[in-house]
Amino acid sequence: MSKVKGSILKLNRLILFTALTATVITFINSLASNYQVQKEQLVSQAIDVNRAYAKKLSDTTEIFLQSSLQQLNYTSKVAANKIDNLAFLQEQTAQLRYQTKSFNSTLLGNKDGIILAGSKEVDALIGRLGLISPRAIEEKAVFITEPFPSSVSGILIILMTVPMFDADNQYAGFVGGSIYLERDNILGNILGEHHYKDGSTIYVIDKSKKILYHNDLSKVGTFADVDLDTVESNEGEGGLIHMESGEDVLIGYSKVPSTDWVIIAQTPVASSLLPLTGIMEEVVLHTTPITFAVFIFVWFFARSISSPLQQLAEKAKLLESPSTIQDIEKINSWYVESHGLKKSILSSMKLIHKQIGQLQRDVTTDPLTGANNRRALKFRLEQYELLETPFSVLALDIDYFKHINDSYGHKVGDDVLKRLVELMVSFSRDSDMVARVGGEEFIFILENCSQEEAYTCAERLRIKISEEEFNVVGHLTVSIGVSSWQKDSISIDHSLNLADEALYEAKGRGRNRSVIIE
Repeated sequence: MSKVKGSILKLNRLILFTALTATVITFINSLASNYQVQKEQLVSQAIDVNRAYAKKLSDTTEIFLQSSLQQLNYTSKVAANKIDNLAFLQEQTAQLRYQTKSFNSTLLGNKDGIILAGSKEVDALIGRLGLISPRAIEEKAVFITEPFPSSVSGILIILMTVPMFDADNQYAGFVGGSIYLERDNILGNILGEHHYKDGSTIYVIDKSKKILYHNDLSKVGTFADVDLDTVESNEGEGGLIHMESGEDVLIGYSKVPSTDWVIIAQTPVASSLLPLTGIMEEVVLHTTPITFAVFIFVWFFARSISSPLQQLAEKAKLLESPSTIQDIEKINSWYVESHGLKKSILSSMKLIHKQIGQLQRDVTTDPLTGANNRRALKFRLEQYELLETPFSVLALDIDYFKHINDSYGHKVGDDVLKRLVELMVSFSRDSDMVARVGGEEFIFILENCSQEEAYTCAERLRIKISEEEFNVVGHLTVSIGVSSWQKDSISIDHSLNLADEALYEAKGRGRNRSVIIE
């Protein structure tokens, strides 16, 4: 009999062991699930950020290239009928070179490709057959060359040329401007001023994978360690890429429309996942005390549960007694105790899930301003598309926000963003959404709102912001692009693109205005 007793677990220990095992497994599973969710979200967020940044750089680069060609085109029209006036041509090429930092050198040649005038960087080429491509002379059209080493300096350059036509519409020559890929110029400034501090890289390649721009100038002219076919195979112009060097990176890219260049924003996977350690430490820090409290609670309840059951076992020995049935009925409170134990375990699980739910909400919220982030915006738009709910979009950007950061510091800039979100929220209804999609860029979704109503709201919001007195900064302005979406019309992505285009249009018209692109 004693041997049997020794091989059987006591009920309170069995309950305690079972309950604690279930709690630990649930805790570990919750941590593992949360780790995987956070990892996927960090990777997705890094790809989205790189994709958006590469797109923004490609748009800016395209604007720069078109602006540069316009400068060349203007000079070509002025100089076309004075091709024999070398002093005038020299003056025009010098002005073209030094009025902006668009070009590192400028030149002007006749229809045979002989250089007639140029900035001082190309003095050695005056009177000689210059850098102009035979194809540019043959086609008599605007031409942007592939990168090639300069015969004067030996550095890698790109030459942009525009043909000249005289009053009789006869080809008279060309005007050219060169960009030194390894020297200071506006293109380098556009591509070089980015906010990454986590090992990310911005670089530009042509169709042969030759690097035209890189943070590390020593890599300009070399070939990129990236498989373009692999990049092309990823949906949405970005994804996880296995580099030829063996490193895994998260890439976002965008093509420059007027050239075969590809701008790539690249972040190592390891760098993108660095915040994951801190996130999981916070999860453990918040859930461990609760879990420990649950352990103590379960131990107390195990003792409570065993007591009535022991009474039941003792009463079972007295089956011959007429009072035994009544005594057992009195022990029916056992079921209440067991229900309490189940309730406590469920309560502990709810607490753990509450922590996980809070972390999931944090993932959809911008930590600085409290506005929704891109993930929350994407989810809302998917709902609208599924339910065919019409809405309007306000794409809002703070004018000259970089000047605020540079002049007053990022702390003041952060305070401006927080106050701006408060103003936007004050204009919103419960069904509307304010989302931060970039540094100083916001999307305002107006549910069941026509484009005309949205424009009116945009103007009211713009005026309200311009009248607001921001701490330290004082007054500031915003530019707003407006578009709308309804079922059976344009796609939601196109509607967002129209809002972006309208925003760029507002910027181009001088800022501090709202614009609709029909």
